[in-house]
Amino acid sequence: VIPPPVIHIESYGEDSISFSLKMTTNIKVSGYVVNIYWTFDTHRQERRTLIIEGEKSIQKVANLTAHTPYEISAWAKTELGDSPLSFVHVVTSGTRPASPSLKAKAINQTAVECSWTGPRNVVYGVFYATSFLELYRSPHNTTTTSHNITVIVQRDEQYLFLV
Repeated sequence: VIPPPVIHIESYGEDSISFSLKMTTNIKVSGYVVNIYWTFDTHRQERRTLIIEGEKSIQKVANLTAHTPYEISAWAKTELGDSPLSFVHVVTSGTRPASPSLKAKAINQTAVECSWTGPRNVVYGVFYATSFLELYRSPHNTTTTSHNITVIVQRDEQYLFLV
C-alpha cells in the first residue's frame, strides 16, 4: 500500500506559505501534485496547482491574501502508482484587506467599465457572469493591478460583477 505524503507547514506569513513534502516509505517517488484551495468572498472557490518533480521538496507559495484560510492537498507520483491524498489547513497571518467598492457602468452594448477602490500594488480579480450560479461555478474572469478595467460582454445580457 502506498501511504499519503506528509505535508508539513514550515512557515507562513501575510502573503505566503512554505511547506515541505516527503514520503514515509521506500517506494521511489518521481514527484508530487499539490493543490492549494481558498474561498473568495464566499462565492468562488479558487485553486492553484503545483507540479513538483523529485522525492523531497520544500515549496513556497506567494501572492496569497492575509488572514485567509487555505487548504493544501497533495499526492505523490510513485513507481507503483499515485498515492492517496493528504491535507493540511493553514490561515495566513495579518489583517485581511477590506473588500473593494465596485462600480460598473455600461459604455455601450458590449463593453462595461469597472472601477473600484482599494490598496495599490496588489492584483485584483474581476469576475462576471449572467447569473449567480454561473458567477459561483464558472465565471468569466480577468486580473489586473489597476483600479479599473473595460470588460467585453455579450449584447442583450445582464451581468453580475465581483472584484
